[in-house]
Amino acid sequence: MIPVIIPFYKHRHQLDKCLAHLKRQTMPVETFIRDNTHDNIYFTAAINEGIRHFLPSPAHYLILLNQDMYLEPTAVTEMVNFMNRNPGCGIGAPVQLHPRRPDYAIWAGGFDAFPMGKHLHGPLDRFRNDAPLHWANGACMILRKQMVQEIGLLDKNLIFIGSDSDYSFSARARGWSIWRIGAAHGVHDHGASGNSGNPIIEMIKARDMLYFSKKWLTGELYRKMALEGDRLTPERVKTMVDELTRTKQMIAESVKQNALP
Repeated sequence: MIPVIIPFYKHRHQLDKCLAHLKRQTMPVETFIRDNTHDNIYFTAAINEGIRHFLPSPAHYLILLNQDMYLEPTAVTEMVNFMNRNPGCGIGAPVQLHPRRPDYAIWAGGFDAFPMGKHLHGPLDRFRNDAPLHWANGACMILRKQMVQEIGLLDKNLIFIGSDSDYSFSARARGWSIWRIGAAHGVHDHGASGNSGNPIIEMIKARDMLYFSKKWLTGELYRKMALEGDRLTPERVKTMVDELTRTKQMIAESVKQNALP
């Protein structure tokens, strides 16, 4: 049984369709559904609740799945087989297809992660190969449990968006690779993370991206927590990096000059 974690919010017809597609999978799955309809804890917290639920299970992988992502019958099998063949892959992602154009991929990899994420897209035939990615999209990801045990849960400070790219970067920083699984497909009908028009949701998304920028783009997060943070101006950081670079070059030259013939 492959565990599948689904954060559910309001659109029951999407969840029913998602579950119907899971029942057709060529590999059996076990689902954990976190119903956010009445006490909305949003995407990241719901996913983490599901991860905690399944961590004690004997399964080697966990699948994170949006309610509006409808996997083709062999998708789970293809994802698991890929992960089995590639032990260094921490996160894999299937190709996402257009709901009205099944020959067109609306996501086959991530370009810019900030501020809202740009997606590689085009005719499906261009993306049938497996390929390394900078980051995977949270509509569907398969996680290696060993990686989860090593790097932990998704960052709860990213409430609604950005947790997928953040988790991908965190995994890569620890030596894990991220891959597109070209033989695994699913139709993505798009849902809550798009243009909601809800000012509360839009505010949460903006806060998520501000946190993401401080964590990954500016170094502000470290400066806020570190003892020496007040002294770490951009100019000071550049000076220290330049000094370290020169020291490294001097050591390398000394090692080269003193190397045995």
